[in-house]
Amino acid sequence: MSDTIEPLPLQHQGPPDVSLWRIDLRFDMSLDAAGFACLSHDERERAHNFRQRDDALRFASTRAALRELLAQRMGVEAHAVRFALDANRRPRLADSTAPDFNVSHAGGFALIAMSNVRRVGVDIEQHSDRFDWRSIMTLTLDPDEAAWIERLDPSEQMTAFYDAWTAKEALVKTTGVGITRGLQHLSVLPREGNRVMLRNAIAHDMREIAAQWIEAPHGYAACVAWSLSTSMSTPAQ
Repeated sequence: MSDTIEPLPLQHQGPPDVSLWRIDLRFDMSLDAAGFACLSHDERERAHNFRQRDDALRFASTRAALRELLAQRMGVEAHAVRFALDANRRPRLADSTAPDFNVSHAGGFALIAMSNVRRVGVDIEQHSDRFDWRSIMTLTLDPDEAAWIERLDPSEQMTAFYDAWTAKEALVKTTGVGITRGLQHLSVLPREGNRVMLRNAIAHDMREIAAQWIEAPHGYAACVAWSLSTSMSTPAQ
């Protein structure tokens, strides 16, 4: 079995400059596998510091795939890609002219979004019957959204919650700083098709952002978002 990590390009209906990939994570790999050779010393240390092996492999696999994709786009070796953190602790490339990117992973999958000309955000979540999603409804949902979910058939409620959660996370990650008032002040439900519709009053830092739900593996929800402006600057607050 190959020790390489092979991102799968995904189709979406967003701008053509936004590229999206899925990584089908493997948990039978060793952290010493050739597929992780591009990781920096700090990344290897971080991977080894995870208490759960699956968490270590999620991080290492996603970062290795990200390095390879960025290297291809920038024309450098994967190990030469240099990361930094911006003022809001959002990962970016040390080269300010390099592509913007965002990653997310959950369960057995990871997503990577990238654009040369605009900011991007992505989120994937795994549906879990063991997770009490109702316990965070007030932190995640607008009151109208919560009321709408309560009117759904019980078999549809969890799916609707994860749709809202992934959309809001992707939108907030695209701004670089998010909305200071919290996710519950964004309203994206009820869902109509794949395009995310921001409802009610739109926060200032969301007015130049768009998003769409994307096809996800069974038992998952996923969304990609992007800035409408092709400037890499953070949207005005």
